[in-house]
Amino acid sequence: MEKLQEFIDRHLMPVASKISSNKYLQAISNGFSALLPITILGAIFLLLANLQIPAYQKFIIANKFKDILSYVPKVTTDMLALYLSFLVGKSFMEKQGYKEEATHAGIFSLLVFLLLIPLGVNGVAATSKEAVTIAAALNTRFLGAAGLFSALIIGMIVPSIYIFTVKRGWSIKMPDGVPPQIANAFSSLIPAFIITFIFCLVRYGFTLTTYGHFNQFIYTFVQQPLTGLGASPLTFLIFIFLVSSFWFFGIHGGQVVMPFLTAIYAPLAIQNLNALAAGTPLPNMIVQSNWFVYASLGGGGGTLGLCIFMAFFARSKRFKTLGRLALPASLTGINEPITFGIPIVLNPILLIPFIITPITTFLISYGLTVAKIVPILNGTTIATGTPVILSGFITGGWAVAALQVILVLIQFVFYFPFIRILDQRALAEEQQVQ
Repeated sequence: MEKLQEFIDRHLMPVASKISSNKYLQAISNGFSALLPITILGAIFLLLANLQIPAYQKFIIANKFKDILSYVPKVTTDMLALYLSFLVGKSFMEKQGYKEEATHAGIFSLLVFLLLIPLGVNGVAATSKEAVTIAAALNTRFLGAAGLFSALIIGMIVPSIYIFTVKRGWSIKMPDGVPPQIANAFSSLIPAFIITFIFCLVRYGFTLTTYGHFNQFIYTFVQQPLTGLGASPLTFLIFIFLVSSFWFFGIHGGQVVMPFLTAIYAPLAIQNLNALAAGTPLPNMIVQSNWFVYASLGGGGGTLGLCIFMAFFARSKRFKTLGRLALPASLTGINEPITFGIPIVLNPILLIPFIITPITTFLISYGLTVAKIVPILNGTTIATGTPVILSGFITGGWAVAALQVILVLIQFVFYFPFIRILDQRALAEEQQVQ
């Protein structure tokens, strides 16, 4: 164990530390976090518009509420890439230490994102059935799920160019008496011109290729392969294994893995939400919310069942008290109190269930989804702190909420023989002190 710990400290810890502190990954993570209210808002309106209760649907259709509720998803979940380009650009600029220029960097990232989507929409006229082209229209396809990776890339390249120009003093300097807001606006003009001109060339360059524009190129060569990779349960299992392994060695697994997981599975979640809105079958069996709803019940390592044992069945005062204090947080997916309180970190007795339990609960849920016993999750993003059962109901209805209860019982069974050993040891120590 000591040799393993030495190997981890020497080789794995530096790598994990670099990944978790990487400014690009932090910008992506912060951008998605800031996007969460928009995502949840769109999902709520989408669920309200498509709640499959016949009497309810009849009521909202008859009273035009279905049309009213459909307004919000079209400018939220259908346009997430638009918001993300600004948020990632702003966040990346802040991470680089340029907080005063961060808003400008976000705006220019949004400008470039829109600039790279060519105008013109082709379609068929409803009356004459003839092919028509609307030259002044903006194709909305890449404003949503299909444009997420483009938004991420632009949100990091644009601030990098901005910083390059600022470091070389390529900006308009205003006299000292000019208000800061006006001075900052003028100082950003030269960087803005350089950024815009570069991406005008980029846009024109892509018109000379078979892809037609930047977004189609990124979608074909980056997003499609990655989202295809995300469709495999093996990819999801690797993420689960990595998070549990990192946590065991005291590294925040979520901070290391979550930016990658979000980037891969967020587009798949949006595809499911769009299918839900259109009334078509949900295309992706694994989305981002599978993590919180099935694999990570109670937090990394799937520890809600462990916390319940401690709170209600532990015999030692130490574990019973810790379990009861940690239970409210564990119900909402926060398990740092028991991860460091037991501790699970560097505890060889709990290593096996800490890795095997979340893998098992995910595989059970995936198998039941494939067998159509439980529905595919609708893609709604679950905010940190959403309680178990409620998270299941929001993402898949009562069947998913009921499955969560069963999975927590499975967690309890998996952790029972291991935590019981620790509980007996703690009880013996307490009796010796008395």
